Amino acid sequence: MGSAVDPEIVALGSIVISSLVGNAVQDAWTWGKGRLVALFVRDGAEEAAVGDELEQARRQALEAEEAGDEDTVTEITDEWSSRVLELFAERPDAVREVRELVGEALTRATPAEASLALLHYVNHTALFREMDGHWRACRAAGTLTSVFLSGVRGVGKRSTAQQWIHSHRDVLFGVFLQADLGMQGGRMVDPAVVLERWLDELDVPRDERPGDVPAKARRVRHELRDRSVVFLLENVTTTRQVRDLLTDQPYGVVLMTGQEAPHDLTTYLEFLPLPVPALRDEHALELLVKVSRTTEDPAKLEPIVRHLGGLPLALRLIAGHLKAPVPGVIEDVGARLADRAARQELLDVDDPNPLPEALELAYGRMAVRTAQLYRRLGLLICEDFQLDTVFALVPDWEPSEARTALSTLISGGLVERRGLDAYRMHILVHDHASIVAERDETESEREAVRRRIVHHFLRITERGEQTLSTRWLYSPMNAFPADTAADERRQTEALRELARREAGIFAAVRLAAEAGLHLEAWRLSQAIRTFCLRTGRDTQWIEAAEIGLASALETGDTMAVARASYEVGFAHLERWNLEEGDSRLAREHFEQALSLVNPGVPGRTEGERRTESSVLEGLGLLERKLKRPGHAIDLFSRAQAALEGIDHPRGEALLALHLGSTYTALERHDAAEGELLRAVEEFEGLPDGPDRFNMAKARLRLAENRRACGRLREAVEALDLAVDGMTGVGSAYYAAQALLLRGDVRVQLGEREAAVEDWTSARSLFAEEGSIHEGEAQHRLEREGGEEE
Repeated sequence: MGSAVDPEIVALGSIVISSLVGNAVQDAWTWGKGRLVALFVRDGAEEAAVGDELEQARRQALEAEEAGDEDTVTEITDEWSSRVLELFAERPDAVREVRELVGEALTRATPAEASLALLHYVNHTALFREMDGHWRACRAAGTLTSVFLSGVRGVGKRSTAQQWIHSHRDVLFGVFLQADLGMQGGRMVDPAVVLERWLDELDVPRDERPGDVPAKARRVRHELRDRSVVFLLENVTTTRQVRDLLTDQPYGVVLMTGQEAPHDLTTYLEFLPLPVPALRDEHALELLVKVSRTTEDPAKLEPIVRHLGGLPLALRLIAGHLKAPVPGVIEDVGARLADRAARQELLDVDDPNPLPEALELAYGRMAVRTAQLYRRLGLLICEDFQLDTVFALVPDWEPSEARTALSTLISGGLVERRGLDAYRMHILVHDHASIVAERDETESEREAVRRRIVHHFLRITERGEQTLSTRWLYSPMNAFPADTAADERRQTEALRELARREAGIFAAVRLAAEAGLHLEAWRLSQAIRTFCLRTGRDTQWIEAAEIGLASALETGDTMAVARASYEVGFAHLERWNLEEGDSRLAREHFEQALSLVNPGVPGRTEGERRTESSVLEGLGLLERKLKRPGHAIDLFSRAQAALEGIDHPRGEALLALHLGSTYTALERHDAAEGELLRAVEEFEGLPDGPDRFNMAKARLRLAENRRACGRLREAVEALDLAVDGMTGVGSAYYAAQALLLRGDVRVQLGEREAAVEDWTSARSLFAEEGSIHEGEAQHRLEREGGEEE
């Protein structure tokens, strides 16, 4: 079944069942049960029977989970997941319903995941007492609470931070911002990447996200003003990493982890340094017993504990073997560890720990298929993954076999469940999985797995891009036109799914290039554009686009090189960090792309002409940003000419919108009026239905033009249509702009009360969108001496 069905579809069935039948809390179960019953039942008479079945399955799963009976939990999950897959085969429309159900479950789960506590956690009472005392003292003094948890790898620094946050979750309400600053893909994480993700999480409007790092940091601080915030910064190695990330909010909390605090961190930040010690033997024994759920005499485990150096990660790895009721397993594990310790003295806690032997022992005892999945996860460049990635790695397995292997890795401490359909390997475990993949897989096997990984993420990314955008994409095998425009619900779903997989997607671009899959690398870099545009992932976008360009050059496909050059240029144009030279780099790449599509040469392909038009549009936008509207007009006009004879109504409409706005800047108001009216008409008449958002945006620009030439009453008429057109299409930010402008025009017309009403509405919408323009609306209200409530 696995090879015949899209891995994402197979995963859907497992996710919805594991979230609602497995360990879902009662309110989530109450919310989801009716939705799940409705999937299986079309005849109302069967509802009660199916509901009873689900209730019974839930009770059995919870009892089995409590008793440590993982086989029963797996059996229940497999049975109901199979029923969902059968439902998909009978009713393909059910896939959409399950996508919605899973999406809602993911959304509901997100707040709780920020402060997940470990199921089994022991000791560190003294450590928590010090953290609590420092936190109370800082709150009393009105200063930021900062703590640096240091210690060897595997000692449980992140778990300690999470446990402390969880234990204070009722008080630490507000914003939770997390970042892993460790090595990823062989490089240290760029603070710009973290800031861009945080700006997206804080819902800062895309048009207001700055290009340079200091400005990004200032905007994050602005969003956090007067808000309680908790930072969790993991694997900190340098002061530079954290310098731009932190706020000076007096009631904020900053928890940092790392092997040791950077020597110069005290010059930037006052913090409490707290080494996280290895567990004492009695506490290590307690953790081992709890995690393994063993019924053996704890005294028999003491030799094992002494060999594991008190490292929670090593203890959790070994606990996985003790769950199996095999006679002699305790003695065997103890002997293996003792022998390793005697030979290489790995068990001194001050040494880089006893994990190598614990990992080898865990790997050596795996069943064949569990070991195979472990190795294949090691070939992923990133440590985070989702269930559909697991299914994609083992396409020839039955879904139940893949779920069983994953469950075994989880129960053995090799994979951590981070939330609903979110999994992670500790970096040390991932490193080991990579090593054994290189050691125990043939080169051809590794190559096949890497190709499978890349194709999995390419399929997800191109499908997401076509949902988010109607733009034309190029492929030498299929120069395909855009899909019809997706509705807002589908676009929201696509953004959420791409965001959950972004680590894997960006890693897949690098993996494809390193594996020599150059066609796939540049196609991936082409397909991430709209996701990056919508979410502000500028730094990762530029890096991926540059990798895509290098791979396009390797393919020898001139058209691919032109498209990839255009993508790099557009990424720099969007970031617009002048200190980084974005204006120069954007121009250089646009001009390179233009030179490759033979402007003015007869008999060119449609792809070449489309690319010429896109590049000229990009150059026009560049000139407009540089305040040179005259140059921009010429470039937009040439972009229009390149499309003559090509059926591309959306492109023509966008160019008319650009031209109209630029003519306004040149005070050529009649020309602007004509282009903007044409843009409205063309957006309304698109073959796949009216583009209401861009129609409203064109009317907003039309109103700006009319106001500039004194046609105030006609400007209000255009703004009325703009405000109405933006309602309900996810464009509150632009609706607020239209209301702000309408208020300004109404004041000029002497309609003060109506203006105050507009500004009040604009202020509310800007506040909802987290926009700094809220202050502009407030200033107008104060200037007029009142506001309507």
